[in-house]
Amino acid sequence: MKAERLSGPSMLALAGDMSGPTLWRVLFPFTALHKLGYRADWALKDAPGIGSLAPLYDGFVIPRMAWKPGQRQIAEQWFSMIRRAGRFVAYDLDDDILTADLNYRAVELGWADGKTFVELEAERFERIWALQQADGVTVSTQRLATVVRSFTTRPVIVVPNAIDVPWFRRVLRSAERRSASPTIGWAGGRRPDRDLGPMAEAWSRIARRYPAVTFVVQGHVPAVVTDAVPADRLLVLPWMPLERYPAGLVEVDIGCASVSDERFNRCKTAIKAYEAAVAGAAVVATPTVYGQVIEHGQTGYLAETADEWEHALARLVENEAGRKIVARRLLRHVERSYSLAENLWRWPSAWSAIQEDAQARRGRLVAV
Repeated sequence: MKAERLSGPSMLALAGDMSGPTLWRVLFPFTALHKLGYRADWALKDAPGIGSLAPLYDGFVIPRMAWKPGQRQIAEQWFSMIRRAGRFVAYDLDDDILTADLNYRAVELGWADGKTFVELEAERFERIWALQQADGVTVSTQRLATVVRSFTTRPVIVVPNAIDVPWFRRVLRSAERRSASPTIGWAGGRRPDRDLGPMAEAWSRIARRYPAVTFVVQGHVPAVVTDAVPADRLLVLPWMPLERYPAGLVEVDIGCASVSDERFNRCKTAIKAYEAAVAGAAVVATPTVYGQVIEHGQTGYLAETADEWEHALARLVENEAGRKIVARRLLRHVERSYSLAENLWRWPSAWSAIQEDAQARRGRLVAV
């Protein structure tokens, strides 16, 4: 990594929570930049005194942020303060939370936490409004960039998610494995059964064919998966805090990453493949999202139907040596193309482009 590639504006990210997206879009890159001497800091958006920091940084990152409906005046005052200070704001997204797809899914699957569709839509409109006030947007994928460009005319720059390989390895080294048998695993949050149906059917078949295999689930425990395998051969791992969650991957020899082919999912990134690779697991995944990372038969296997899932999993279960070869190939690919070390420069490069555009736009307004 060339030092000159890390020149750019000083930045403060205002994190709203300590979720997975915050880890990948704020904690990973900002911590790595800070270690290299680049001024990139983060704080919780509601921390006391946060409003007094505008003069101390060149720009601010607001990841996935929105103000509550009815608080528009507060938000307008904040943006006005940033502009008066001559600073700029970059919005950041790694999921499609701008179209109504997520809200339809939430209502359909009972994830709305008691909110009506109208209330969810009001929150979505506030996210769109906040994004439109920013001077530019950073996103994790080209697909997501296309979605975002339908809501703003400001610069939209792709900065892919990238894995902090040394940190993951440190966490993994501190974890102890419990299962002695070959394992097949899945980890993730709440999602519709259609994301996991073919994979779950294949797990059921593999369970019958290979009595020695143990199945691992971490995080959300989908019924479609737990119903597919015997309870005494299922290892359920709880949600872990951000600083420890990779530890669960020591239990997985074959990692599964499965999403259905629909617009919301197509905006996602292949981080489950990156994580499995660093943990030393072979990967079977859907072509949707993961087809851009995995070369079928070389760095992993791609599967859509239950038959394809079963065939790929069986090959990896039966051939331990082959499984390790495939896993090593994927690891090398991830280290070369998707590691934070190789992609860290993209963050200050994007911020510089957004800052330059904001300065030019404001200069034109003054001239007029």
